[in-house]
Amino acid sequence: MIKPFSFSELLARVQALIRRDKKNTQPMLLRVGDLEMDLLKHEIFRAGEKIELPAKEYGLLEYMMRHPGIVLSKTAILERVYDYAFDPQTNVVDVLVCRLRNKIDKDFEDKMIHTVRGMGYVLKAR
Repeated sequence: MIKPFSFSELLARVQALIRRDKKNTQPMLLRVGDLEMDLLKHEIFRAGEKIELPAKEYGLLEYMMRHPGIVLSKTAILERVYDYAFDPQTNVVDVLVCRLRNKIDKDFEDKMIHTVRGMGYVLKAR
């Protein structure tokens, strides 16, 4: 905008930008089968039961829920959840997935987190 400008013109332009941005927003509720994640409240429910997760497990589950049915490699998980490079031979991801499985799948007949040998992990609903 060129000076001088009126406040009403500035307000109109800002509102137009906000309207455009709303079209590109990501969902605030992720759902895969009976698993739900509310991204605003940081709450997770499976079949109506609330599940508490620490930050890393929450980050892994969010990543998996944003890519349901897609095999995620250990390297991709390390880069996304930990934000830095680990030794590829480390078992950090295996431990993290094991802890997440104990909270997400343990009390349910239908398991959602699956291992794809030699590839990585996948989240899918039956």
